[in-house]
Amino acid sequence: MGPLSSPTASYLETLRDIAHALSGSLQESDIVQLLLEKVMATMQAHGVILRLLSPDGDELWPAGALGLSERYLDKGPVQLSRSEVDQRVMAGEVVTCTDVTCTPGFQYPEAAAVEGLRGMISVPLTVRGRVIGVLRVYLDDIARIQPDDILLLSTVADLGALALEKVRLHQGLLHIAEALNSTLELQDMLQRVLEVTVSQLHLKAGSIRLMDPKGRVLRLMAAYGLSQAYLAKGDVHVDKSPVDQRVLAGETVVLFDVEHEPGFEYPAEAAREGIRSVLVVPLTIKDRPLGVMRAYSARPRHFGPVAVNFLRSVADLVALAIENAQLYASLRARYEDLKIDLADWYRFLALG
Repeated sequence: MGPLSSPTASYLETLRDIAHALSGSLQESDIVQLLLEKVMATMQAHGVILRLLSPDGDELWPAGALGLSERYLDKGPVQLSRSEVDQRVMAGEVVTCTDVTCTPGFQYPEAAAVEGLRGMISVPLTVRGRVIGVLRVYLDDIARIQPDDILLLSTVADLGALALEKVRLHQGLLHIAEALNSTLELQDMLQRVLEVTVSQLHLKAGSIRLMDPKGRVLRLMAAYGLSQAYLAKGDVHVDKSPVDQRVLAGETVVLFDVEHEPGFEYPAEAAREGIRSVLVVPLTIKDRPLGVMRAYSARPRHFGPVAVNFLRSVADLVALAIENAQLYASLRARYEDLKIDLADWYRFLALG
């Protein structure tokens, strides 16, 4: 068999180079920069920008750009409610525009005109069926783009999305381990773990609830990303929450839309809070339930095996840290009691 003809060989070489480079990167910024440089060179683009979905699912935040001025990048956030183009991309579609300055549904046509932008290809960054962001490529002559070019761009975007997920999970576990080792004060430790978990899984919010001694109520121990109004709804009563009954029995529960899922105790409050999907995992020590850990998404989300296993791993580490923190608190209390007893004994001896 003879050598592959161009452009097939060039495309395969590009994919190989990108795959090798991405596999060796352990920083999100490095992955984004590499992706942008490769796309810029391969597509001979005017400019490229990569945006990631915000935790609340309402905006696309810039993660990196090449070939675009600071003035253009500072024009403001991309709001999905005002950008029909990006709504289509977030639904999994590749969108091609011959002139963004007069394309319906493009949010900033005036700024694009000042920047000298015309043609554009927007592709979704998809990982495990979930779109996490948008890669935009601006071209001076979009007429030269062939279907193979768009296929290459989509494949590169998916490689980048997979690499970003890998790095987030890797860095997430490192940051969570740091948070667990940062303090033996239970409240502070749980709060730090939640902040890292919500950030790494690109969630809206998270919470940790522990059972009371009688096993009837799940009391809030830590929360991140939730309003005071939502938190004020009260404790979760185990007998009124079939979902938490299942989780306390050791099951992982995924609720795709809490407003219409049976067994969720506060569906109306969750809807007002902007919560759509919830992942709930147990906190257990040696098969003994301690409580539950919840991850909240602002968009409907089918939590896949990677997200589920990640959160379960975090929950196992948290449960162990809770036991250690409770043991530390018990030992400290006994130490304080011992100091009081010794002080009383010394006073008794002094009086004697």
